[in-house]
Amino acid sequence: MSRERLYQHPSMSLLRRAIWRELRSKLLASAALLLFGCTLCTAFFSANIPLTVIGLVCAVLGLRHTAYFLANLRVERTPLMQLIKHQPGQIVWVYSVVTEWLPFGLQAGRNATLYIKLLDGDEITLALPQKHLKLVSHLLNRLLPHASFGYTKDREQWYLASPALLLQGRAEKGGHEA
Repeated sequence: MSRERLYQHPSMSLLRRAIWRELRSKLLASAALLLFGCTLCTAFFSANIPLTVIGLVCAVLGLRHTAYFLANLRVERTPLMQLIKHQPGQIVWVYSVVTEWLPFGLQAGRNATLYIKLLDGDEITLALPQKHLKLVSHLLNRLLPHASFGYTKDREQWYLASPALLLQGRAEKGGHEA
C-alpha cells in the first residue's frame, strides 16, 4: 500500500483524533492559565503586589500560549504529523505504555501513551484510548518501516547511546513489535 493511501487509512483518523484531543487540552490549559492570571491581577491589584505580579506573569504566559494554540489549531500542522509526512526518517523508536486506573482494586479505565522518540534525542508523547493503540501502532509500523517498535531495556540503552542505532536499516535489532 502506498504512503498516500496509508494517510487515508481509517487508523489515521484515530491518530488525528488523539492529536486533536491533545491540542484541545493544551488550549484549555492555556486559557485556564490566562483566566487564573487575570483573576489574580484583578483580585489583588491594590492589596498584594507579589500576587499581582504572579497574576500578570500567568496572564501573559496564558495569553501567549492561547494565541499560539489558536493560530496552530490544525492537526496537520502539529510536529508529529509534519514528521510523519515530511521527515519520517527522524522518527527512530515508537513504543507505548498502558496505564490502568484501579481505585480500590476495581478497574476504572485504561489509557495508553504512545512515545515517539526522534533522531535528535527529543520525544513526542501522545495519549490515546487503549482500544485504539493496536490499530495506530500497526499504521505507524507501516508508515515508519525504518523505526524500531516496542520497548526493551536494550533499545533504551541504544537510544541513550545514539538514537541512530535504532534505525532498522543500520543494524538488526530483531523484528518489529507492537
